[in-house]
Amino acid sequence: MAETQEKKKDAGYRAAVRGAKGVLRILIYICLALFLIFLGRQAYTVAYQVFNQQPVETGEGREITVTVTDDMSVMDVGKMLRERGLIETSPLVFWFQELLSEYHNDILPGEYVLNTNQTVDEMLPVLAQEDTEGEEES
Repeated sequence: MAETQEKKKDAGYRAAVRGAKGVLRILIYICLALFLIFLGRQAYTVAYQVFNQQPVETGEGREITVTVTDDMSVMDVGKMLRERGLIETSPLVFWFQELLSEYHNDILPGEYVLNTNQTVDEMLPVLAQEDTEGEEES
């Protein structure tokens, strides 16, 4: 009889462990699904900002002089443009825009006059010194 009671306890314990494993597995799936939804929304937001470029201002805008130095990375240039009010998106979005443009790795040191009514696609040729309209005259 003691053996029968012990088998019942053992069977109950195994059933409880199986149930707990099932609940844990469901919770992991739910967390994974929520993470994937969050990741997808973030990716959509960044991609939207990369491809749907909007100038900071419409109309005439304001001219702002910026200086790019030798030691600046594309992220640094993006940070500077954001701090100066030339772009509203994050430096990461600017980095993606530069990476996907024909001016990838072409930003040159110098002093430039950019306008708040320009998009990044309009600023990049100036920063690559292919559009000399925005260069400071010596």
